[in-house]
Amino acid sequence: MKKFGVGIAGYGFIGRVHTYAYKTIPLYYEDIPADIKLLGIAEEFEQARKKAVEQAEFDFATDNFEKLLKNDNIHIVHCCLPNHLHYEFIKASLIEKKHICTDKPLALNYQQAKELAELAKKSGVKTQVIFQLRFFPAVIRAKQLIEQGFLGKINFFRFLYLHSSCVRQSSKPYSWKAEFEKVGGGVLVDLGSHIIDLARYLVGDFASVQAKTKNFTSPDRRTDDLAIIEVETKNDGTGILEASKMATGANDEVRFEIYGSDGALSFNSMEPNWLNAYSMNDPDSPIGGLRGFKKIETVQRYPDATGIPLSKFSMGWIRAHVACIHSFLYSIVHDKPTSPSFEDGLMVQKIIESCYESSRTTKPIPL
Repeated sequence: MKKFGVGIAGYGFIGRVHTYAYKTIPLYYEDIPADIKLLGIAEEFEQARKKAVEQAEFDFATDNFEKLLKNDNIHIVHCCLPNHLHYEFIKASLIEKKHICTDKPLALNYQQAKELAELAKKSGVKTQVIFQLRFFPAVIRAKQLIEQGFLGKINFFRFLYLHSSCVRQSSKPYSWKAEFEKVGGGVLVDLGSHIIDLARYLVGDFASVQAKTKNFTSPDRRTDDLAIIEVETKNDGTGILEASKMATGANDEVRFEIYGSDGALSFNSMEPNWLNAYSMNDPDSPIGGLRGFKKIETVQRYPDATGIPLSKFSMGWIRAHVACIHSFLYSIVHDKPTSPSFEDGLMVQKIIESCYESSRTTKPIPL
């Protein structure tokens, strides 16, 4: 049996999410014929290092990520650091020939992301970006239906990612996400990156974007709280993407609606157990026949999960992260292509920077 040691850089919120995934994947899946062990955690703060060892039983903790990369027993690393630290860590990981999975975005800007994507191609290791929205069963089913032609020609779509965390900025605790130099932007980077990837995944490549971004409350006026993007796709579809931290009443709400010539699909992450589907092929008579939106009960019907919980149980937010990281491990163990790839991350970075350019110039930007 192959053995893989894992090192994680960062034990904040997302670092704990990745750690949770490793602890639970053996219970969910039986298709990883390998011994995978959490070995090292790299974390700036001493209290977090101690917590990682106590909670997750890492073999060692360090404040220097190079100690992860220089350890011959560590084969897989995860980048769970603030955005401005991604480039340095990922580049060093690729040079050391470590398989690497990174939280979004791939880097702080397009130039950095391009360099990393090119280096990844030459490295011979597996690389993946965490865009976990692809890994909801409802999204997996939507992708299948679209590829089968259920929608016909996609005419119009809408993707939204809504938070309310900036509605009352005065009562919000400090976060590095309020600093442009550490984020590379604002909500367009933080939330928008997710729906940009999800839209590309479901409706196809973008041809152009025209965007408007707005800061309402952040002291750093360069970090937007609202981003609205008008998209034209290469398949002649039109859509709207909206990322907002000013959506009063929202918690962590991802929605999409896709309208085609033959049908429509919609999803809301606040109701994650169903994909809503409408088919123009259903009869509309007598008295409406069978025409109308139907709830497909996707719940936790992952085709590759055979452990707990049973597929009929309700879907939760963190489960999509587990599935995303499982796909990364599966690609390593079985030598399969990864998805979402660094190339996907690079395209998201390009679209984000094009949106900021469009917001500055008030003009559409071709891609």
